[in-house]
Amino acid sequence: MPSDTKPPGVRAAQREATRQRIVRVAVELLISRGLAATTTVEVQRIGRFSRGALLHHFPTREAMLGATIRELMERNEAAVREAAADVPADLDDVTRAVRVLGASMVRPAFVAELELWAAARTDHALRDVLRDEEKRASRDLYRVVAEVFGADLVASDRYPVVASLTVQFLRGLAISDVLRGERGGTERLLLDWAAVARAILTGRPLDVDGSDT
Repeated sequence: MPSDTKPPGVRAAQREATRQRIVRVAVELLISRGLAATTTVEVQRIGRFSRGALLHHFPTREAMLGATIRELMERNEAAVREAAADVPADLDDVTRAVRVLGASMVRPAFVAELELWAAARTDHALRDVLRDEEKRASRDLYRVVAEVFGADLVASDRYPVVASLTVQFLRGLAISDVLRGERGGTERLLLDWAAVARAILTGRPLDVDGSDT
């Protein structure tokens, strides 16, 4: 059946499927080869899309890159689930939450998202697109963070501060890990931050060695 004779619902479903495939190819390229290699031409070549189909959904490279944020966020959320299954369950709630989030935020999908942010510093068109996408993704991120910390900790009036600082700390740690390329120092930093977060949540003082008293 020619495409122009298909029912509107079928055509709409096909267009959405094509859009999702374009985004997936762009995400894979962004993760595996980096931002510089993630061009509309390369996505078109790898995914074997027509130029018209790609430009119909994403008239600019910036629009295509902005659309990857949702897919990256979904992969990051899946990474949290995987990390939660790997981190020992007998740790205290704060240490376990920080280690789960720390393990997920050094995954390639999370680092790729940070690469987009860095590029947006000098690319105003990309920054405008990412700003809108990140507002939506941020809500999902903090929902996941709350799930990892658990209802008891989230109920604390000090939790919002801990959640916000934890996200910022782990973002910085993910960038540092790219340069360091090793996890020994990272594990120590995660334990230190868990002690700080626990002290904030409980209102107890923190020893100079990073452990709470």
